[in-house]
Amino acid sequence: MTHRFLPLIAVLVLPAALAISSAPAQDAPPRDNPYDVIGKVFAPFWSVLLAATDSPNKACTMTIVMTEVTGRLPKEMAGATIQAAVEFPDKVKLTAPVLGEAVTVCRNGDKVWALPGAKVEFLLSKFEIKPRQARKTNTPIYLPITPQQAIFLPAIFTILNADVAEVQEFNGENCRVITAALMPELAKAIKSEGFRAEMWVAPGYEPRRFKIIQPDFTATVEVQNLRFGPSLVPATWAPPADTTDIYRTSSVHLDAILFVVMNSLEMKQKASVLKEATSPATAPAAPNATPLKEE
Repeated sequence: MTHRFLPLIAVLVLPAALAISSAPAQDAPPRDNPYDVIGKVFAPFWSVLLAATDSPNKACTMTIVMTEVTGRLPKEMAGATIQAAVEFPDKVKLTAPVLGEAVTVCRNGDKVWALPGAKVEFLLSKFEIKPRQARKTNTPIYLPITPQQAIFLPAIFTILNADVAEVQEFNGENCRVITAALMPELAKAIKSEGFRAEMWVAPGYEPRRFKIIQPDFTATVEVQNLRFGPSLVPATWAPPADTTDIYRTSSVHLDAILFVVMNSLEMKQKASVLKEATSPATAPAAPNATPLKEE
């Protein structure tokens, strides 16, 4: 799996998954200009992912379900359910199914913990990720976009059939469906001419489903159980009190751990290998695990 898959999910799915508009509720799907729809869907997430704003909502929880994958993506990823929690400026938590068991990765300020620790260390060793330059950010996760650039996010897309307000039913709701490609100059510059994205928007500019289309794969995710609030309880960001099998490192290594987990979703067929590799006789001492080395 290429290194570009996780950034696509992070940039195009997670931010939009966090987007719940402060606009008044509406009974019908939005039919206004598609660029305005994209802007209204994405705008509310700034206070959670990118920058301090006047919004009282600084935290969010959600469920993201990968309903379909095709092409070079492993078919086992279909059906994977990811639980996510985010709080500005420096907290994020992700729980996902990996090798038949839930793996949790959490950043709390400058510290990162993950469990089961032995499993996380095993995955890191198998992926053999080349260490990247350590970087600190004042946002929950690193995104290759600034708050200023985010304002102009709709402008990087070319809307297909922009003059038609396509509406489809999805899970009992009528949703506006918007299909977009990258603007030609940008697509050519990053060699993504075949990229397409589809977004289902429910009344109130609430995102329901996203589909990423590339020449060699597609990935479809549903957004469920979105909840926003000023903050989450402190216990959210701490490992269970009775757990000892914990991998600990610093926040500069969060990218690498998330990459490993996201690219190992639902790899159940390797469970026997993992069980042997992380047996008591061979498993590393996770509570005192050595952090990833920096360049």
